[in-house]
Amino acid sequence: MYRKQHKKDIAAEAVKKRRRTTKKPYSRSIVGATLEVIQKRRTEKAEVRDAAREAALREIKERNKKTKDEKKAKKAEVSAKTQKTQGKGNIARGAAPKGPKLGGGGGKR
Repeated sequence: MYRKQHKKDIAAEAVKKRRRTTKKPYSRSIVGATLEVIQKRRTEKAEVRDAAREAALREIKERNKKTKDEKKAKKAEVSAKTQKTQGKGNIARGAAPKGPKLGGGGGKR
């Protein structure tokens, strides 16, 4: 018992070392891009890739600017229509100007 506790035992059971399987690199296609497309992108030069990225960004910015301008034009058109309708009949009403409500609100009875 003593010899086993203090590792003096020669006939200790030999534990086999487990060998891990090494993962081999492999290529396969990703969703939305086939293997040929990926290989072509890898081989092309960095300048070509940068130019393509810049062109795509420029196109996206132009599209966003176009939609923004369209929204502005629509908003201006809608506001012009509302001003025309307000000018015809809503002036006669005596509505109080909207502002912060005054007064305490409640409290103890």
